[in-house]
Amino acid sequence: MRLNTLCSYFQALLLFCAATSVNGEDETVESVVKRSLSGDSDEEIASEAFKNFMNKVNLLESSISNMTVGMQQLVSQNEEMYKSHTELMFARIATEFGNVKEQLSTIENRLAGFENTCTSFDNSNRTDETGRTDSSLSGDSCGGVIEEKEFGEIIYKEGKRYSNNENCMWTVVAPDAGMISFHLVTSGFEECCDYITVKSIDENGVSTGPPLRLNSLNRIASVFGSRANVIFSSDSSITGNGFTLRIGHRTECGGVIMADRGVISYKTGLKYLDNERCVWILHSPNNSMIKLNLLEHGFESCCDYLLVNTIDPETGWIRNDTYIMRDNKTLTIKESLIVIVFFSDHSNTGNGFWLEFLSSGENLDPEINFIVNHLSEPNGTIEYPSSVWSEGGESNNIYVVGLSKRVQSCETLPTVVDWKHGIFQSSTTDSCVYDSLIVYEPVGDGWKARARFPNQTDCQRVVIVPPENELLTFSHHSFIAIFKPLLNENSNNVTRFSFSYDNQPRADSVCGGILKPLEAEFGQILYKKARNYENNENCTWTVQVPQAETILFSLIHTGLEECCDRISVSSHNSPLFHLTSVNRTVSVEGPTAAVIFTSDESATGLGFHLRYQKET
Repeated sequence: MRLNTLCSYFQALLLFCAATSVNGEDETVESVVKRSLSGDSDEEIASEAFKNFMNKVNLLESSISNMTVGMQQLVSQNEEMYKSHTELMFARIATEFGNVKEQLSTIENRLAGFENTCTSFDNSNRTDETGRTDSSLSGDSCGGVIEEKEFGEIIYKEGKRYSNNENCMWTVVAPDAGMISFHLVTSGFEECCDYITVKSIDENGVSTGPPLRLNSLNRIASVFGSRANVIFSSDSSITGNGFTLRIGHRTECGGVIMADRGVISYKTGLKYLDNERCVWILHSPNNSMIKLNLLEHGFESCCDYLLVNTIDPETGWIRNDTYIMRDNKTLTIKESLIVIVFFSDHSNTGNGFWLEFLSSGENLDPEINFIVNHLSEPNGTIEYPSSVWSEGGESNNIYVVGLSKRVQSCETLPTVVDWKHGIFQSSTTDSCVYDSLIVYEPVGDGWKARARFPNQTDCQRVVIVPPENELLTFSHHSFIAIFKPLLNENSNNVTRFSFSYDNQPRADSVCGGILKPLEAEFGQILYKKARNYENNENCTWTVQVPQAETILFSLIHTGLEECCDRISVSSHNSPLFHLTSVNRTVSVEGPTAAVIFTSDESATGLGFHLRYQKET
């Protein structure tokens, strides 16, 4: 008697017993089995016969399981002992098996006329019988179509026994997604032989990438594209329980998420770059608590992580309560809105992450209304009111806009903010409480307030903030602006404030070059005056002042790290001279000179403004 023969009969038995109805009739397979076993239509006698039969089945299942374990142990010890012990184990269950086999034949004959008794004998790909298309499928439907915008899941026979030889396929469609990520939350598979396979497909269902298996040891996988197949397969041996599979496809560097549960998946299994600053605003308006679970990450252990902060609804300020998620995998925050930043430094990189969130509890402060938005364009304008921040001005509104975009290389351009216009009002004549606008920049340990409007010391009814170019410079293309209006209405929809941001190269970003011969009274080198330069810069400018016997250089402004970063001036017949905040002027022989800026590998600073002219 061979083991696979034994398992085949046992498999058939489980399949018959798992079915719930026969040919659409009220009579169940279980009742058919009962009457077939007892030969009696009496319910009590049939039930007792069925109970005895199932006891034998359970004993048989236990014997097979014990036999399998025993054989695995014996094979590793002694082949002769394995042979004799195997024969002994088969003899032990032969009697019970014979009885079960005979009773199975009776059941098979009784059920021969029925169709759809056990769906597991159909090995073809199937879909949800209802033809349903949804973001989540649950229950016992073996297959279906899932169209998900941000989050979806497949729950298949969770906590229930699946059958042998199942082959179920779900098609996941995520429009405009560049990648789809999967997380096997729970599973009760037979580890050796039953598993889930995910693979990317095109519009015609043709595979466009290799299949990836999911099991208890490998629970997360990502595939490229906007379509994927999820296939659950079981073999013909031992079965187990079903599974829950969650699906997400957020791969952009930041965004707004309005949901009570879901995932943030960013470059899962892929390399991120240096100097990434991705900003997500997560809002569950009907809840009071958000739980985060960092399921997977490949962060550089020292320096790359997730920053999580909250916003005080009373003030509209980002609280100084930064949570760092890397080694700490779970976090629960008692707020309905949180700000999440993925932060990578300028050294080594790693792989991305998969972050799950689940909100709960009733919102205890429903009168506070967060209006959130996220921008990723290289340049634009933020003003109030506008399409970014809608009209209204209700005093219980808090307007939050985040800016971030995926970096394309390790060399990042700074973002410059130009202030256009601003009018801020207080509630009363003698009050110093105004509408407030705060612009924050993400730093290594949280958020730093770079500008507050109005920044007023004396109490005036109306504060006007005049235009100012290069008001702020951010080293990376990411910030958050929060506006909390004080008044209940904005009369005549007047523009209360306006500022622009620009991530394009500016003239003062050029590191070195040959300058045009000076024709005016004086010339200048303006290099990153209002923003940080990089480590290990080495820039050389060639200055030409026709007919000048001597050229005078004056350092108007400097933000250099004084110890280690230098501005040097020299000419063909003059020695090298270093300009500093103390020694700001130098004269060198003309008519041509060289200006050299160098920075070391440690801390950086702001750039400089250098003026030059013919010395008289």
